[in-house]
Amino acid sequence: MSIVLTIVLIAFCVQGLVKFAVGFLVPYSTRINRIAAYYRRDGRIISIYDSVTLVVIVALIVLLFFTDMQDLSFITGLVVGMLVIQIFFHRFDKPLATERAPESAAPPRKVMSYAIQAQPGLAWREILVMTALFGWALYALIGQLVR
Repeated sequence: MSIVLTIVLIAFCVQGLVKFAVGFLVPYSTRINRIAAYYRRDGRIISIYDSVTLVVIVALIVLLFFTDMQDLSFITGLVVGMLVIQIFFHRFDKPLATERAPESAAPPRKVMSYAIQAQPGLAWREILVMTALFGWALYALIGQLVR
């Protein structure tokens, strides 16, 4: 079980690092066009993605319980993860320029997505912390596989 969990976690860490790189390396127009496509049809793609991700989260937790989980480490990771994401979202407190804002009456998650794409650098501290954690996690997970 722990090998499966390790491989899935490596995939998530790589995805997280790629996501941050895309936010800074891919031009704004390309990123925002992708985001706009995700929100077509009332955000159905995002809703499906969120549902699938929730199932994966539950599967990860089940796999974790079949390993020698350390309660203190798990709870610390949970709290740190929740807090860093909360702070990340709070960084996007600047009004969007009209040309970068979604249509009026857009759902809050769409406005937040557009705000993140417009100025990802506002959350540079949180991105730096998450990148360091993902990098350390990859190092530790790959080291565990190689042992």
